[in-house]
Amino acid sequence: METLFLHPGGLGDTLLSLPAIALMRQHCPFARITLAGNIDHLAAIASGYTDSYLSLSMLPLHRLYAHDPLPESDVRFWRAFDRIISWTGSGDPAFVRNFSAVHPNVLVAAWRPKPGETKHVSQLFIDALGAALPSEAIPTPARIILDPKLCREGEQWLLDHGWNRRDSLIALHPGAGSSAKRWPPSRFIAFGRHLLFAGKYKLVIIEGPAEQALGKQIAQAFSAADTILAESLPLNLLASILGQCGLFVGNDSGITHLAAALGVRAVVLFGPTLPLHWAPLGKDVIVIRDTHGCAGCVAGDSKHTCLENITVEEVLQRSGL
Repeated sequence: METLFLHPGGLGDTLLSLPAIALMRQHCPFARITLAGNIDHLAAIASGYTDSYLSLSMLPLHRLYAHDPLPESDVRFWRAFDRIISWTGSGDPAFVRNFSAVHPNVLVAAWRPKPGETKHVSQLFIDALGAALPSEAIPTPARIILDPKLCREGEQWLLDHGWNRRDSLIALHPGAGSSAKRWPPSRFIAFGRHLLFAGKYKLVIIEGPAEQALGKQIAQAFSAADTILAESLPLNLLASILGQCGLFVGNDSGITHLAAALGVRAVVLFGPTLPLHWAPLGKDVIVIRDTHGCAGCVAGDSKHTCLENITVEEVLQRSGL
């Protein structure tokens, strides 16, 4: 059965959907699964979960929101699949109506937690599939297994940038999707200085393409001999670099979910978002959150101070270093 999943979410959201896709493959072993989403993300994480992947932005989704009849080419494209699960469009009645009219086996499902929700998002992805999966289905953390060639490329990149293979690698990711979700840069710097004073470590500072030189700012607080700046790297190369690290410390971000899915021991610093819903999955994931006195978390104020409650000493202690 040709099955198409449509996923509009970012890297972390997509990783949290993989347990649902894995259960679908387990429950329907003869299904051929295609996942449409962010093509750059899927190229790095979809192997082993899907048979193929597509760019969501290249699909004719926009016409499903309109009131005009679909062109025949659109109808042929959608009907080339036996089953379609859309994790986008559930809030638009026209989208749901048009998609259901064009295909007899379409499920348009919501997955973002609503107020009062107590389930993790990975479970919501599973629940959204309804009768397609057994009612007792629960998520198993996604595990990204890297191709050995890609692992060697990551190792070589690190060697080319100053790693000596002897020092333990610790990844720090100070970025996140919004400034309210970021531990203060000064704390990352203080944390890194404690590590470098304590032992033979090399810090891998990760900076994403939209993080305004944040990683560079932190790397400049250390000597070049102590740090490697991984700046705006392709996701598959970044994954292979993270896979070499013994510890990852970062905020609530897609990169943090990636580190957890790679099996790296991850210490995750949460602020406004709820770990109940969004914590990365994995047996080596440690979540730290302290909302005491935060007007944003406690009273719904626009300003969040919760991440300032997390001390360097607590992160060091919870890291086991």
